[in-house]
Amino acid sequence: KPLLAVLLTHPHPDHVAGVTYLVTPSTTTPSSSNVSIISLESVQRIMNATEEAKRTQWTPIFKEEWISKWTYPNQNLKDKEAVTFDGLTYRVYDFGPGGDSDANSIWIIENGPKVAFVGDLIYNGHHPYIADDHILDWLKNLDRARDLLANITTIFPGHGEPGSMELIDSQERYLLTYIDAVKELSGGNSTLTEETKRELTQRMERFLPGAGLTFLIAQSADPVAAELAAVTTAKH
Repeated sequence: KPLLAVLLTHPHPDHVAGVTYLVTPSTTTPSSSNVSIISLESVQRIMNATEEAKRTQWTPIFKEEWISKWTYPNQNLKDKEAVTFDGLTYRVYDFGPGGDSDANSIWIIENGPKVAFVGDLIYNGHHPYIADDHILDWLKNLDRARDLLANITTIFPGHGEPGSMELIDSQERYLLTYIDAVKELSGGNSTLTEETKRELTQRMERFLPGAGLTFLIAQSADPVAAELAAVTTAKH
């Protein structure tokens, strides 16, 4: 079938950079201008603000596989606005900071299967990226998602296989376990040592055995420690 639209949940490169290849003219997509690429304005804004930095960061690792030029949304929606393609209506909900990004959204099909696309608000069977200083907002957004998705049968996460509403509880348990471990290992400081980062990695691997993206456990440690330390300081 021809590609009718691309709906973006959040601005991280592993989700948006490949749009360039999806809309490159082909036998099924004669012109990229015919394909609607849709997101919240906040998602597009962060794409613009971070593309160059992400290129600098990741090109040395991915080399020619890194997509050198992103293709941007050609339509922005506001919170709770909807679009219809091929008889299915998709409504977007702006969740703001508090997934693994500074801009997160959920897309829900309204008149077909009871399905929601939640981006990186939920990881299934993968360790999440928690380095954007919003782990406490993430927990609040999971509570908000429970209400919004109460009638949803299938959740499509940003990473991992689709599942039921239980995915929300699983993500919450992971974040709370991570917070407890960071609090203990940091001793209330805003950073962890290399030794305590290794211990954190081992703990979270035991909590979620066999999960992918294990390198993110240590990478997220200092940002989470700093966020928790700042909250503790503010309370005092």
